[in-house]
Amino acid sequence: MAFNVPDDRLGFFDEIDHRFRLLLHKGIITGIDQIRLSGWLANFTSPEDKYLAAHVLNGLTYRSDAMVRSSFHHLVHCELPRVLQSSAKLTFPDLDAFEAALRDGDESSAIRFVAVDGTFEETPGKSGAVVIRQFRRHLGVSKKLMCRPEGLATLPDTVRALVFIDDMVGTGRQFQTFANYYKLSEHVGKRALIYCPLLAFDAGILKITEALPWLETHPVEILGAGHRFFRPSEKDSLLWGADSANSLADVQAHVTDLYRRNGLPVKTRHSLDLVVAFEHAIPNNSMPLLSIKTARWQPLFDR
Repeated sequence: MAFNVPDDRLGFFDEIDHRFRLLLHKGIITGIDQIRLSGWLANFTSPEDKYLAAHVLNGLTYRSDAMVRSSFHHLVHCELPRVLQSSAKLTFPDLDAFEAALRDGDESSAIRFVAVDGTFEETPGKSGAVVIRQFRRHLGVSKKLMCRPEGLATLPDTVRALVFIDDMVGTGRQFQTFANYYKLSEHVGKRALIYCPLLAFDAGILKITEALPWLETHPVEILGAGHRFFRPSEKDSLLWGADSANSLADVQAHVTDLYRRNGLPVKTRHSLDLVVAFEHAIPNNSMPLLSIKTARWQPLFDR
């Protein structure tokens, strides 16, 4: 049986469309507007396509710049002081002292913050540079505590902790490539290496931990298999987890047909079939229909 709209879900598209537009109106989802949403929804023409689009919106994990700022504050106020004490033996009398150390830090400081960015990729993304700038701006961190990955080899011995700031871990392959390219293992024994992504897919974190056992990982939020768009139903593994009515195979076949009709890649290199978006960028682990533009497809978000 082909992918279809279940009888008890005939009003699902209208319900989700109204709810999503309300989130835009209230400024909960920022970075796009009603016109952008309407343009993206126009890609979906049949009732089945619209039902699919509603599930994409309903399953979206979205982090606005304001939400990213909140994640940074959680990292600095709740995680880093404890981690730095246990891993690098860096202690601060209280949170005010820690914030002052970040704000007033200079070249003699024992901490450096590093963006997961640089020339290690054939086509470097923009998110690493954007994230580290947001981190510094939102928290008032001294510019002298920022370190480009290319500068790691020339750091003074007084640096006892490297904190890598990233927005998303998906497969884990990207950070492994980064670690090998910049020879992070050469710092083991000299300083603590701490990786702090804002969002992390649990399987990707596991792969990083297995490949780089000397690295500490402290994601702010963790995503699991239940966040994948093509997830099986708990009551029947052959059914789609989003509605427990359509078969998983039929949903995948319909999405593949939609992609081919509109010139979208059926599979991208790092895709995990996630529906995740930041206001500043779309992770390459997300479905192509969110951010890739073609002659026949208008994206919901900019890449």
